[in-house]
Amino acid sequence: MKVYLGLYQQACATSTCRLENTALGPGPRAILGFMSGPPRPQVGVGVVFIRDGRVLLGRRQGSHGEGEWGSAGGHLELGESLEECARREALEELGLVVEELSFLCVSNIVAYGKHYVDVEFRGGIGDQQPTPTALSGLSDLGWFLLDGLPEPLFRPMHYALDSLRTGRRYYSGTEDLGTG
Repeated sequence: MKVYLGLYQQACATSTCRLENTALGPGPRAILGFMSGPPRPQVGVGVVFIRDGRVLLGRRQGSHGEGEWGSAGGHLELGESLEECARREALEELGLVVEELSFLCVSNIVAYGKHYVDVEFRGGIGDQQPTPTALSGLSDLGWFLLDGLPEPLFRPMHYALDSLRTGRRYYSGTEDLGTG
């Protein structure tokens, strides 16, 4: 990270820079935004919450997969662990403090005009109640039976729920799991 911060400081010495603040300082877009090159896959991290045989889902809005059903998730920030990202996204988007966190699966997703490497976790939240925030990008939040899910599911959620059912840990992105 020191190398990137050094490059960022050098770039800002000669131009106006827009800072994106995170707990670690400037965000990755601010640090790396001045670098050029071919587009690269991004890293997405999501969290699945299960309670009493039901999964917490909301309809996505304002982002890729709009109108599809998903949960808390977002981009991995520079210097952040996958687990930290999962916990941060749950807190920022749903006001949930994740207690236990366990790895579900990793997927290579080329969809929605984007390319992501997506990592999904299962999060324990006890009896906390989710409260969508302005950052969530989720509407119609609710707990849905695992055998009665709304459609269409956001691709990462589709893989995460398949992983929950089957124990599968990797999805190449070419799998046809039905709808979603």
